[in-house]
Amino acid sequence: MAITSPEDLGRTIRRYRKKRGLTQAEVGKKFNIRQASVSNLENGTPGISLDTMFSILSALSLEIHLEPRDKPSKHEALW
Repeated sequence: MAITSPEDLGRTIRRYRKKRGLTQAEVGKKFNIRQASVSNLENGTPGISLDTMFSILSALSLEIHLEPRDKPSKHEALW
């Protein structure tokens, strides 16, 4: 699955969290992160620190793999 926006990342994290049967509070508790921070990440809200994002990914046993794009995304104009 290609993730090209904060919203895509948030939806993907939410799907994996629910698949594991965890609440946002349970994910946050693993790394002393507020439930609201987990919610903000899942909603694609700007301002989440990389440290928080990686802690949430770790709590869900997820990792990120980067690959070159085959085609430009709608967000490419921002760069």
